[in-house]
Amino acid sequence: MGFVFENQNEIKDYYSAEFKLDQPKILYQFKIRKSISEPMFAVIKEGSKALDNIKEGDIINMRYHYQDQSIPVESKDTKIKYITKDSTIGFKDHYVIGLDIHPEKNLIIA
Repeated sequence: MGFVFENQNEIKDYYSAEFKLDQPKILYQFKIRKSISEPMFAVIKEGSKALDNIKEGDIINMRYHYQDQSIPVESKDTKIKYITKDSTIGFKDHYVIGLDIHPEKNLIIA
C-alpha cells in the first residue's frame, strides 16, 4: 500500500495509479509503493515505454485508485520528483520514480 501525505491532517491510502502516455497513446498503470524515506514512488522496468514519456520535473495528471474499489478514483496533478536506477531497495533492472501530488488540482472522478 502507498501513503500520500497531502497535508498534516489527511493521509490518503492509494493502491495504484495510471496515466496516459503521449506516445504510443496507451495507458500506463503501476502500483504505489512506499518506504521510510519516500512516502510515494513507482517502480518501472528498464526499457518501459513509460520512461520514454516522462522526465524529472514533469507534472502529469494521474488517476489514483484505492484497493477498495467502492471508493471513487481521484485525478491529481503529480510531479515527477526523480527518476533513478536503484537496485539498493531490491528492484534490479528497474527505475524508481519519486512522485509528489500537487494539491491545487485534485478531482474525484465518479
